[in-house]
Formats: sequence, structure tokens, C-alpha cells
Amino acid sequence: MVTLDVLPSGSDQTDMNTMNESGPAIGRYLYRTHETGEGQAAISIIDLKTGQTSIHEGRQFGGWSRLDGIEWTPWGTLLVGEESGAFGRLFECKVNGMELSCVDRPQLGRMSHEGIAVTEEGNVFVVDEYDGGSIYKFVPDEYGRLASGQLFALQVLSDEVTVCSERTGVGYTPTGQAQWIPLIPGRDGVVTDPTYDARSAASEAQATDFCRPEDLEIIGDNVYVSTTTTNTVFQIPINTDSPVITEYAGINTNMSPEDVEPDYGLRNPDNLASDHSGNLYIVEDNDGRSDIWIASPDHNRDGVADSVFLFATLTTYGAEATGIYIAPVDPPGMFLNVQHAYDGNDMTLLIIPSPK
Repeated sequence: MVTLDVLPSGSDQTDMNTMNESGPAIGRYLYRTHETGEGQAAISIIDLKTGQTSIHEGRQFGGWSRLDGIEWTPWGTLLVGEESGAFGRLFECKVNGMELSCVDRPQLGRMSHEGIAVTEEGNVFVVDEYDGGSIYKFVPDEYGRLASGQLFALQVLSDEVTVCSERTGVGYTPTGQAQWIPLIPGRDGVVTDPTYDARSAASEAQATDFCRPEDLEIIGDNVYVSTTTTNTVFQIPINTDSPVITEYAGINTNMSPEDVEPDYGLRNPDNLASDHSGNLYIVEDNDGRSDIWIASPDHNRDGVADSVFLFATLTTYGAEATGIYIAPVDPPGMFLNVQHAYDGNDMTLLIIPSPK
């Protein structure tokens, strides 16, 4: 067990996890974001071999606020985003063991960043986490260099209108044929520079509103997006400019809402992860009862998970399960954070499969 107190004056708000997924020491370091506000957010690093720890606070940027998403890139850096409102920043960090050297990447848009996903080709998907938020794709001019490139927002080609109602926990987002709209001031109605305010730029381009998009996970040729308000996980093909969007898992396809099925219903899907078999893990954002679901692969290719079943439930009073992450090593242990428990005992759990 490793003990680390990131914010001695309060909860560490441990949020998302990742590891060094490439390089000679693959899987040695665990990187975690801490979703504390007021410039007190941090990235913590744990050396899983020695137990050594370090904390990075982003003071050269005036302090980080509400760090959330964290992702290892194919070229060996970390991407980290602030879920701090419309002007949240995204940073890229070079890694050297326990040390980080970070730079701001405004080209990926200012927004309330949560989910981050990177393709092997170097394209980056991000979301704006609020009711009415958009889904974005950044295509760099050069692989592995995020200082320049083009940011796009997703537009579903439908006459139907998104309806979000966070207060009642219901809503609707159209699916079907879609396209990626480049966010270039002076084109497609865009006035605002997305490096300053991507939310406004996407709205001006008439990008589709999604009802609180949260996390992103790439499996094969698709990226999956969870939306909390509509209790949905969408599937978006990544190797086309004209993707067909489907509801991969959710209350309109293969699951029931929790108010109908209290023990086996979906409520507030949030964090996503995948395993080596192509299963998608879906974690709920609920205080005191966070279910974890597994959506099996879509073998019949109809855009919907063939089955969804309950894997586990976190019942710690007041706590939310966050940061589910399956290590890219053998055996593939699962990391899971326990956030804002009423007893104040935030922690990161490591679940290892039993020997066969």
C-alpha cells in the first residue's frame, strides 16, 4: 500500500488514471489527476516498483483547476485536461520517470475537458462536459506535434433536436449519419476562435449538442462516448469523415433506467475503459452506489453492444467510482478510484484477477 496526501486541507479528489503505455519501463508508473479547484489541482505519480511518489501542481500555469481526463499518447506523452468550465485548458506533458514538463495546447480547444482519446494515427478526440456540449476531433498537421492542426466538431445530419434535462435525468440526442465541421473563423458560420472558446465556435457551426458528454474510449475502429444526462453510450466510427452514430449501450437500446429497474438499471454513465477482449466498461457517477457495467463487443455489427451486464457496484457511503483503467501489462490489473467518500478515505484500488 502507498500512502499519498495530495491536498492535506481536504479531499484529494482523485479522478482519472493512466500508465506509461510504451517505452522500456511500460506499466511501471501510475499517473493520476486530482479534480480539486481554485488552482489546487495536481497530477500525482506513483512508481509501482519502488513505491516512490511525486506531486505536480502546475504552478507555472497559475495553478491547475479541476484536472480530470488523462491519456497516454502513442508518441509517449501525457495529455491532461481541466474540467473547469468553458475555458478549461488541455496540457501535454513530457515524461521522464517521476518528472513532468508540461505545455499548454490551446489548439485542442478551450472547453470543460473530460474525456481524451488518441488514435494510433495521432488524431485526438475530446469532449466539452456540460449539457449541450459538443464532441471534437483534432487532426495535427504532423504526427505527434499538437502545436498546429485543425479542430473539428461533430454534427449529426438530422432535423431532430437535442433535448437535455439534467434536473429530471432524461433527454434525447439524434443519431445517424454525421459529419465533422472544421472550426475555422469565417467559415460555416464560425466567428469565435476555438483556441479561446471552442464551445461558442461549435455552437456557431451548428454542431450537435450532446447531453453532458463525459468520457471517451477507443476500441478498434470506433470511439465510444458516454453522456450522463441521456444515460447513453454512443459509438462513433473513427476512420471516416462521414460516421454513422449509434447508441451502443443505453436506456433506449439494451438497458433499463434505474428508476424502472432499481437493482439492474443504468443511471449517470460516466467513465469508460476497455479490456484486451474488446469489452467496454461503463462506470456510473452516483454517490454511494456506482455500478460498473460491461458491454460486450458488437459481433453482428449493428452498432449496438450484443449484451450488457452488471460487473460490480461500489457501495461506499457518499463515494463515486472514477478513473477505471485496465493496465496494458500481464496480468492486466484494473485501477479504480474511490472519490469523495463521506468518511474522507479517498483511495485508488488495484483489482487483480485470480490465478487460473
